[in-house]
Amino acid sequence: MDMEDVQEYDPALMMDEDDEDDDDDEEITQEDAWAVISSYFQTKGLVRQQLDSFDEFIQNTMQEIVDESADIEIRPESQHNPGHQPDFVETIYKISFGQIYLSKPMMTESDGGTSTLFPKAARLRNLTYSAPLYVDVSKRVIKKGHDGEEVTEAQDFTKVFIGK
Repeated sequence: MDMEDVQEYDPALMMDEDDEDDDDDEEITQEDAWAVISSYFQTKGLVRQQLDSFDEFIQNTMQEIVDESADIEIRPESQHNPGHQPDFVETIYKISFGQIYLSKPMMTESDGGTSTLFPKAARLRNLTYSAPLYVDVSKRVIKKGHDGEEVTEAQDFTKVFIGK
């Protein structure tokens, strides 16, 4: 088959004359819009979008925010101590955050017992629905000596409590 025999695709050639008056020109009525809205709420319910959004935030977005955040770098100014020669010219502290962990919301009863807190129970008992947040933290201390030598000390901390 030669390339001369191949014709370009022309959608107009594929249509019947009857197809030209499709429903594309019809306006969407208010009744049509309400039918779609009603169908959506019958299928999904009133709060599904909020629940899906919250779940997405907890499962993905929180970790993405931590991953995209830059390390915290602290460069303290050297203190003037007369007669004291510091061992290092400069010390740099670098803190980075890794994996986050979100525990289940818990409540403590008056008898000291703890149990999982569910949103409905929090609402009915006027409690804050919150969960403890933990994160892996990495600390690096970089010390630069007078001779240009660098000494790096690293420490990793797992599941450090950040807050509720």
